[in-house]
Amino acid sequence: MGRSSLLSRRSLPTESRWGSLWLVATLLFLASILVAPRTNAGSEPPAAADSLTNLAALQDAFQQVVERVSPSVVGIRAYRRHLTTLSGADTAAGGAGIEQRVLVNGSGTILTENGLILTNEHVVQSADDIAVLLHDGSELPATVLKSDPRSDLAILQVERSDLTPVTMCDWDTVARGQWSLVLGNPFGLGGDGQLSVAVGVVSNLGRQLPGLGEVDDRFYNDMIQTTAPISPGHSGGPLFNVRGELIGVVTAMHTRAPADEGIGFAIPMTPAKRRVIDLLCRGRTIEYGYLGLTVRVPEPEEREVLGLEGRQGVVVQRIEPAGPAAKAGIRVGDVLLAYAQRPVSGPAQLAELVGQTPAGTWVRLDLLRNRRPLSESVTIARRDVSRVSWMRDRAVLWRGMRVTDLTDDVRRIMGGDAALRGVLVIDVLPDTPAERADVQIGNLIEGIAGEPIQDTAEFRARTRAASGPLEMSIRNRGTRTVTP
Repeated sequence: MGRSSLLSRRSLPTESRWGSLWLVATLLFLASILVAPRTNAGSEPPAAADSLTNLAALQDAFQQVVERVSPSVVGIRAYRRHLTTLSGADTAAGGAGIEQRVLVNGSGTILTENGLILTNEHVVQSADDIAVLLHDGSELPATVLKSDPRSDLAILQVERSDLTPVTMCDWDTVARGQWSLVLGNPFGLGGDGQLSVAVGVVSNLGRQLPGLGEVDDRFYNDMIQTTAPISPGHSGGPLFNVRGELIGVVTAMHTRAPADEGIGFAIPMTPAKRRVIDLLCRGRTIEYGYLGLTVRVPEPEEREVLGLEGRQGVVVQRIEPAGPAAKAGIRVGDVLLAYAQRPVSGPAQLAELVGQTPAGTWVRLDLLRNRRPLSESVTIARRDVSRVSWMRDRAVLWRGMRVTDLTDDVRRIMGGDAALRGVLVIDVLPDTPAERADVQIGNLIEGIAGEPIQDTAEFRARTRAASGPLEMSIRNRGTRTVTP
């Protein structure tokens, strides 16, 4: 792990230390009260007495909120099967392995009396056994009613009809500086149903977490930042305001090192997120638009040369082969100024605009190419994790070539053969064995060492142990030998 890391899967990285500035200030204030001089025969100064009264009232308020919301919060135990390779054997190639049962602790919030529970998708992802721990100490089996990896939200179902649903906030009233409370199951300590409490403030709203969750195509673009300490097992649990209303779903922590104090983040209960949750509760699949490119913010020098004002425009970095942007004629280096006549100011904003566009919609893109304005029309496709692996770490990088699984669109481009198998080359790094072997972007590798391959799993299995030259069969180009 590097000096800076973002972790969101299975567990949160590390518990935040007891050193939040607001808490230190409170303790110092209390200490000043305890050592303040007495006026007469042990009597307290009026100001100190008033301060203690106010602190006691605040403490009582927190206790009342915790007591009221506790029945609406649950602990979650999700079990996954994990296959571990033994002695370096490759299970994909028939080697030996051992199956382990991995426990993931999480938290959740009750939405309805009849057993619908909100949590993070990454808590229950690939789980084959889920248990929910209720406030009264009882444990119930749960199933995933519906989940959405992109928003990292999931709805669980348990067989109970007498549960206490949470109260949702009025999002317009949520603001920086407000108190925030977290209830959850850190490190699985809530096995008796008595979940742990943490207190902080809303540090900021609309925080973007680029890079976090990209492997699973998650999109964290408008997160709540909070000082409330969160730990592994808090994922999926509630973030409350001081009135006990749900304002967010605790999801991630940013930390530089295990000993550093981390910053907690929660998915906000905005109207847009509430709509996603409502659809999931009805068992609906959430669909997102897809453009098939990645972009970056222009450098200051580029803005000056191009005459871009303020935060206007993003530069196209990469384009998915045969994706919607490629079909529309978009090129690497184009500056995207507007999407459907809405100015584009950053990658996250563009991703949100595209995601909200239904598949099949025709959209106009306003661009700069070689400093000249132009417009292109594009038909938005449906986003699917399998088709965006070209820009994710899930794609396989070997000897300078990056390959990914075929999509239906690529099969259609290559002749419409649904039985077409192999891996698609989506990137070739300069001055690498792949480039020297004349492997090119867009090549379809159908076989390795004379044997056909089906997908990236077989590609990885065949190439992992290779130490010498390896022959690749490329569709319509014959063979290429890639030498280390």
